[in-house]
Amino acid sequence: MGIFQSKKKIDLITCGLDNSGKSTIINHLKPTKQKDENVAPTVGYQVESFSKGKVNFKVFDMGGAKKFRNLWEHYYRDVQGVIFVIDTSDQIRICLVKDELSMLVSNKDLKGVAILFFANKMDINGALTPPEVAEKLDLAEVCGDRPFNIVASNALTGQGIEEGMNWLSNTVLKND
Repeated sequence: MGIFQSKKKIDLITCGLDNSGKSTIINHLKPTKQKDENVAPTVGYQVESFSKGKVNFKVFDMGGAKKFRNLWEHYYRDVQGVIFVIDTSDQIRICLVKDELSMLVSNKDLKGVAILFFANKMDINGALTPPEVAEKLDLAEVCGDRPFNIVASNALTGQGIEEGMNWLSNTVLKND
């Protein structure tokens, strides 16, 4: 212990459909000096590294466009947690979210891995609430016995992001 106590390292993957707010959420988590002024859609994937408190994070920010979703599974074995971002205002594609989530949780490399769901874009009129998202995605059934949590978020203002990341960090470190 003492003054040379090392920081814990957590590797995460961020998944979700295109335009759900994944990169904006990650940008919000970074220290001020590392934040990007303009966040562009992710093409393929990006890797972001930053420290928060006593944890060093490495986050694989995966593109959510259809042509990039098959890349997600190549990074599963290297992560201790999943951030899954859902655009709660895009009710038309909620069934597609459910399909992608089902494929994600069925991958053997993610067995028992904690998932944090950000129910994003809660500021938009008509957005689904976290309980409505949980019901439509059947999270209790789909996630099975793995730890999971769903947090209302607004990536533009940062609402809910710290709360969600605290839960994910504590859950991952507890299971470490």
